Amino acid sequence: MSWMLGSKKAKEPKESSSAHGASRSVTPIPSRSVTPKPPDGAEANLRQGLLTIRIFSGRGLSLPPGVPVPDMIQKALQSAPPVRNRESLQRRRYWWLPYVVLEFDKNEVLIDALGGDLSKPEWNYKADFDVSRMSNISVSAYLRTSQCVPGQGDMGNDLPIARVDMMPQLDGHRSLDQWYNATAGTGAFHLKIDFKPARHESLTIEQFDLLKVIGKGSFGKVMQVRKKDTQRIYALKTIRKANIAQRPGEITHILAERTVLALVNNPFIVPLKFSFQSPDKLYLVMSFVNGGELFYHLTREGKFDESRSRFYAAELLCALEHLHHFNVVYRDLKPENILLDYTGHIALCDFGLCKLNMSETEKTNTFCGTPEYIAPELLENQGYTKTVDWWTLGVLLYEMMTGLPPFYDENVNVMYQRILQDPLHFPPDMSSDAKHVMTGLLQRNPDRRLGANGAEDIKRHPFFSKYIDWNRLVAKKITPPFKPSVESVLDTANFDSEFTGEQAQDSHVDATPLSETVQDQFRGFTYNPGNEYLSESVSYPNIMG
Repeated sequence: MSWMLGSKKAKEPKESSSAHGASRSVTPIPSRSVTPKPPDGAEANLRQGLLTIRIFSGRGLSLPPGVPVPDMIQKALQSAPPVRNRESLQRRRYWWLPYVVLEFDKNEVLIDALGGDLSKPEWNYKADFDVSRMSNISVSAYLRTSQCVPGQGDMGNDLPIARVDMMPQLDGHRSLDQWYNATAGTGAFHLKIDFKPARHESLTIEQFDLLKVIGKGSFGKVMQVRKKDTQRIYALKTIRKANIAQRPGEITHILAERTVLALVNNPFIVPLKFSFQSPDKLYLVMSFVNGGELFYHLTREGKFDESRSRFYAAELLCALEHLHHFNVVYRDLKPENILLDYTGHIALCDFGLCKLNMSETEKTNTFCGTPEYIAPELLENQGYTKTVDWWTLGVLLYEMMTGLPPFYDENVNVMYQRILQDPLHFPPDMSSDAKHVMTGLLQRNPDRRLGANGAEDIKRHPFFSKYIDWNRLVAKKITPPFKPSVESVLDTANFDSEFTGEQAQDSHVDATPLSETVQDQFRGFTYNPGNEYLSESVSYPNIMG
């Protein structure tokens, strides 16, 4: 599962003739150490407290012009008795009424309507959100189509009706009760938004209900959990300290992941909510993103069309640009490390191979990554810069559009030779803009690679600039081309049943206590939002290679 270091993959289709059925190993080799510093202004994004959002109803909602109400929904609307309360809704799903996805900081809640009609649905739902940073609130309304009766088929055909995005005021006790006009589509939503600032106490595992195992790796596991006070669902990564202490460089990798997740704030990156530790274990609490890995969807469909590939590549470009702004190089872009959320947007995860303190000209020499995505400069041991991420973006774009990485071979050594020497080959039906952007991204000379002068070079390329409004994209105002099948925040259908069938428990560690020297290496791991940069005692971990 992508959230884990040294993990197994998430769910794959049983039959696959592509490279997606092959193992993609990660090969890190540690090198020198540096000490990262918090970026300027990063503390301005940090907040602490409880955000309560009540969504009452909608008004003026309608399908996009020219899109008729499907016959099956029209008949249901005409013949259905009124929904009286949530209990009656649970007895019979009134799937023909618009549902909403309420989101804050990648925490998403799917809410079915309790009554009303297509234009004036009633939801009457309250959700509490843990606040650890500034983030948008979004409310997206959808209509289920006749091809997606709950429990059957794919939700990729659900029709988006309206969406509103807003930045809540998180600088003191606030309460707002008003109608918010849709920023996409037509209509408005009646919301009441309350924020209460607070100082979070140190967390323990006892403050979470453990629901399901969703991934396992060499050092621990990932569980779907529910925080008892707010009832929010999270992904909790547990890592045994003794396991990583025995392997050179692994403490570095997990501390790098925790540090990067605490620094960044981007709509296309899975955020860290909390981190804490016990004498035996480390715990990372992240937003639970359950639309499935891009790897799973790509394997299932074989390849994506150009428009869908461009959309995913554009959102990833924004995520990588954000990391580069903080002088972080990602180094492990691949479909397995990319999740889709409820509404179909990208959520980049797994930051264990990140390199911090990489200025525009800074080079590093660590050989790490996934064989299909290794850049030529790594194979030639030349040292590399941030531009290594643009090579991997090119490989990913090629793989999305063709079904295979450009230089793939089952023999890794042969594949490395192909990466260094072979020309690019494109399908005859690929557009000239697509060929040109991939040729630029897959330029073997990193100084001449598209993006060598920054992400803006790539954004200006006709492959993107003809179709992407970057301001609308980063504001998530562009409707994704595909919406995963997700029934609720508890849904784990997109995770391997090998994991989800296992009992979720925080296993007991019966081992010799770790020495103070080893424990000291984990100093600064605990993430207490809002206090991160305010305490003189906080220690930023050394990030290797």
